[in-house]
Amino acid sequence: MLSGRGLDHLIEQNETDLGFLSAYGGGESPEELLRLVSQSICDGMIVTAVEHGVQFKLEASNLPLVNSDIHRRGFLNGELTDSGVEVTITDFGPEQRRFIERLVEFIQSE
Repeated sequence: MLSGRGLDHLIEQNETDLGFLSAYGGGESPEELLRLVSQSICDGMIVTAVEHGVQFKLEASNLPLVNSDIHRRGFLNGELTDSGVEVTITDFGPEQRRFIERLVEFIQSE
């Protein structure tokens, strides 16, 4: 049985700062996501802060993407068409970094 202090102590233990976990993405505010994503994009990519994250748009044909690229954890309302991609980025973890890096490489090789 826990004493009165036991529950408080347990709560204190679990309030430990785990800032290093942010390297894996998740929990960023739309403003923080906008800052992170903006540092990674190149010309032609448009990003804006929205309620649930960052709206990402790129108009280009023959993008090196498939629908499953934008229907993963950290992406919301993805739409891939012949003329581009539009998706809301809700986290900035490895999946989102790879997504943007792949598109930057594609744009810069054109």
